[in-house]
Amino acid sequence: MSQEKFTLRCPQCGGTKFSAGGAKPCPGDTLTCAGCGTSVNLAEVKARVERETRAAIEERLRDQLKPK
Repeated sequence: MSQEKFTLRCPQCGGTKFSAGGAKPCPGDTLTCAGCGTSVNLAEVKARVERETRAAIEERLRDQLKPK
């Protein structure tokens, strides 16, 4: 089984450094990009990553199950 890492990137500037209201952000918290100040909702980002991950896994499985 392979592992893939996902990096949270700012949708505006592509930055990867964020600040949160506390030391340990909760799932519904808003994060602020340190580069440009854009706010992102952690729950929305998590949901998007889950959808993209599920789609990628389904595509890999389809490719493996195709007749040769």
